[in-house]
Amino acid sequence: MERSEKKLAELGKVLNGGKKRDIEARISLLRSEPPFKGALKLVALYYDSTDDENIKISISGLFNDLKEKSARDEVIETIASVSRPGSKTMLVSSCWQSGLDYSRYAGPLAGFFMTGDYMTSLECFTVFETCSAEISDSDRTGIIFSLQQQIESWDTPKQKLARELIALLKG
Repeated sequence: MERSEKKLAELGKVLNGGKKRDIEARISLLRSEPPFKGALKLVALYYDSTDDENIKISISGLFNDLKEKSARDEVIETIASVSRPGSKTMLVSSCWQSGLDYSRYAGPLAGFFMTGDYMTSLECFTVFETCSAEISDSDRTGIIFSLQQQIESWDTPKQKLARELIALLKG
């Protein structure tokens, strides 16, 4: 992914001061131009702060349709930087909806599972379902251990989901 401070500044200007149609047009343009570092995080932070459902749908679609493997690092980094549970859920959901392999991010995804609300954890489970065969043995063992250490602190639905995740990871 290229680094472009100028493009990032222009995107920030549109997101922070543009009219709704300008914002939607700029999000749409991101789909057709080469990706640049920082754009996904900026757009996700906008998603995290807006209550405009149409813009949220556009942003969610952008993330779900990502096919650029180099974007995975930024997506994982961005999940940690948004604050609303719905924003985290949308971003984790995009990991499996994009069709990209997120197995090398099993550790951070397990962290999002453990600290997130039920919906975020459910989306994390779905990501694990799509890539569990490619997760390294050391990651798999560490995740299972961490889940077993924390499982009793969660409510019953999340405990059930965690048990299913442990079974999935054990194979």
